[in-house]
Amino acid sequence: MLRPQSSPFTVPSWLKWSLAIAGTLFILAFILFLWLYIDVNQDRKEGHPQAEAIAQEKGDLTRIDHVSTYHGQREFHIVQGTKESNEASILFIDIKEKKILDEVSREDVLSLEEMRSRWENTCSNCTFKDIQYGFEENEPVFQLTYIDEQNRYVLDYFTLQGKAFDQRFAFRQNE
Repeated sequence: MLRPQSSPFTVPSWLKWSLAIAGTLFILAFILFLWLYIDVNQDRKEGHPQAEAIAQEKGDLTRIDHVSTYHGQREFHIVQGTKESNEASILFIDIKEKKILDEVSREDVLSLEEMRSRWENTCSNCTFKDIQYGFEENEPVFQLTYIDEQNRYVLDYFTLQGKAFDQRFAFRQNE
């Protein structure tokens, strides 16, 4: 008489081992991804608490709205917030020297949206990528990132009043 190789309730041992190995590899990959995500995110926000503290102590900001990092010749932190008098300000901070390099009232500068719309009027065939505050040659600037008509990746700089700045970098894309 023939005996069945396995009953409907048991699984061959090679299948058990395959599932156990696949499950272990999946769990290890998930842990690696999670660790990498946390590590990269911490690097991206490094220095933000120090910049907030400097802005509150030396810049007299009572409310912090946004903190960003600009990587120019050195690393600068840009803190946007409000003073006790409800004046909205933008502070450009060097946390290594623990000092405010420049402070600008938001009323005296174009908003990011206004600067983008001005730029779009001058470069209609370009593909917009990003706009952010920056600090170049000891002056606060807008840094616009876009792809121009010649398919170059461009970093263009403007003063906070919208005038062209003396710096522009265009990188040809390899095809």
